[in-house]
Amino acid sequence: MKKTWVLMLLLALAVPVFAQTRKDIKIYIPPVKANAAQAAYFRENFSMETRGAGYNLTENPDDADYSLLLEVKPNMVLYDDGKEEPAPPDEKQFVLVIDLVRNEDDADMVSFSFLFDDVDEMNDFNLYLLYEAMANVPFTKVEDAVIVEESDLWRNKWLYIRASFDYPITFYELLDPKMLINNSNPSSVIPLDHRISPFPAGTLGMELQYLSWMSTEVDVHICFSDPISNSLIPVITIEQKFPIKPAKIFMIEPYLAVSFPMETSSHVTKFPRVGAGGGFQLGVKGGNMGAFFVDINFIYFLGDVIMKNPYPNYSPSEIHYRRYTLGLGMGYKIGLFDRL
Repeated sequence: MKKTWVLMLLLALAVPVFAQTRKDIKIYIPPVKANAAQAAYFRENFSMETRGAGYNLTENPDDADYSLLLEVKPNMVLYDDGKEEPAPPDEKQFVLVIDLVRNEDDADMVSFSFLFDDVDEMNDFNLYLLYEAMANVPFTKVEDAVIVEESDLWRNKWLYIRASFDYPITFYELLDPKMLINNSNPSSVIPLDHRISPFPAGTLGMELQYLSWMSTEVDVHICFSDPISNSLIPVITIEQKFPIKPAKIFMIEPYLAVSFPMETSSHVTKFPRVGAGGGFQLGVKGGNMGAFFVDINFIYFLGDVIMKNPYPNYSPSEIHYRRYTLGLGMGYKIGLFDRL
């Protein structure tokens, strides 16, 4: 009774190994090295258990992935003085030696032995011994496994075409004077204040990634300009970007930027022609061709915005502002020509 419970426990422990077997794993069992009766018993029994476990048993070693080698030896006792003699009659008289060999390189995957007296008693242990031998057989053959990796091509293109919806917030910081004064009645004044122009805009651009860690982008923005007329103006921006690619599904592109606005409003006497700043673009994989991105930047314009006084009887005739923008954008860029 005790032997039955022990066997059930061993089989329960071996179940996870059995769950990993596959029919595409081919096993070859060569003739067993033993006396005729033992050789016939073990080869037939282990062949049956191997098929039952779900493996593909072959008759040709050249077709097999693994070979299960079985050999029966007498149980010998080795003494300290080097003398060796058969085990006493009250001990097990035979040793079943089991080796699992990987055929492609003859690597010995598993090697162990099991003591017994008579082959009849092995009926309770052969299945467990097979599980033990197959413990290191992989879930399936490596060459048959399908390995799916995230494509990295989306962020390694020579050329990207971008389009985005933007929401630049333009700040006009008022410089002195802080109010307009009526020329005929000095007590009559019009207070002035800083202005903020948050209007939607759009961007089209082209990015050349000539190095994995460096690219240059040229964009054309269409946005609103001065705080009086809010007229549409184009802005050309050149960005020097430094892509960082920490993971296969996203990348970060910090950049330095130079902007060239082309203000044409009749309300503006002078408009700064150059702005400088920087930002970053966070891109997330959008298929193998490109990425969805969020763009955040800050541009400071070098020089004052000088606007005409819209009130004819008040002075001064010009109003000075300092201009800078906080740009926010969301869009998609599609890549062309893989960089391998």
